[in-house]
Amino acid sequence: MTPEKRLNQIEPLMAEHSAQLDLHTAQLRRISLSVQTIAEGVGQQTDNIVFLLNEVAQIKQVQEQHTQFLNQQSETLQAILNILQQRSNN
Repeated sequence: MTPEKRLNQIEPLMAEHSAQLDLHTAQLRRISLSVQTIAEGVGQQTDNIVFLLNEVAQIKQVQEQHTQFLNQQSETLQAILNILQQRSNN
């Protein structure tokens, strides 16, 4: 087989492989952009979750303060009721 015939056989194969490489390169670029978009979305959602967790922590803190206040008020009211009962019994 002459070198020219070998070249004629190799050229179509090289062209086909080159076309496949171009296709794969384009696919990889699209995948890369998709991954980047997803990563940005995950980053935003992470920020949102952190914000919400901080808000929940603050709400729990305020709820605890309100619970303590209500417990104190309940004790005060109970003490007042006890005093009123003692007075009404005397």
